[in-house]
Amino acid sequence: MDIPVKKSERCLAILEILQKQHKVSVNELAQRFGISEMTVRRDLNSLACQYNISRTHGGAELGNQPVVRMISFDESRIAHKDVKEKIAALAATMIRNGQRIFVDAGSTTRIMLNYLDEETRAVVVVNHLKVAEQALQFANLSVIMLGGDMIRITNCSSGPVAEEQLKKYPLDIAFIGAAAIGTDGKLYDGYSPEARLKSSIFSVAQKVYVLADSSKINTYDLNEFGSLSQIDGLITDSGIDEEGMLLMKRHRVNVMIAE
Repeated sequence: MDIPVKKSERCLAILEILQKQHKVSVNELAQRFGISEMTVRRDLNSLACQYNISRTHGGAELGNQPVVRMISFDESRIAHKDVKEKIAALAATMIRNGQRIFVDAGSTTRIMLNYLDEETRAVVVVNHLKVAEQALQFANLSVIMLGGDMIRITNCSSGPVAEEQLKKYPLDIAFIGAAAIGTDGKLYDGYSPEARLKSSIFSVAQKVYVLADSSKINTYDLNEFGSLSQIDGLITDSGIDEEGMLLMKRHRVNVMIAE
């Protein structure tokens, strides 16, 4: 295998190893990647803050479960919160009375509900308990919570039941997050059942918008769920660099910058 040079590539490779063999040692990773054990420990500590892996004395373990990116609803722990607020505020202006909308479990998409006009009448379909709770604060919103398997770590519903239920709701517009947007033009999520649910959205929503801060662009995660060519627009922040803009131009993506 090619040895990943960048930390982001190396960390993704570590997650893939854990997904396959459920545990790994610091020594094994140091030898595999040709890096110091101290660097491996830093990588594992970083991953343990973002994913459901456990640090052990000699390495890390996953146990008998899939790798899951942890979603924080603790306001103080949301990364890049300032730019996410701006992205969310811009997205909220796109919602119209009478629409049927989907709001996924991402921190940015969840924030957008804070910017809805209280008079807005719409049907909101969600798959996360906290997002449903947030939407229920608005008297004029009808809220539909997808059923299916509830994942304790993320409080999301997913799986075949949720996917089939989603297909029964024709949506006017869907707002989804992405854990990463690769240079290959693909959209990625950190959890495979959530990725499968997101992939179902493209067949039922007339318009799909991705809300992602600029730090997610030109990065990768474990599970592909779609491509830039499938979306109607990307709502991001002014931190998007020239390489990111070239990627969007190459895939003819309508980019909306939240100022």
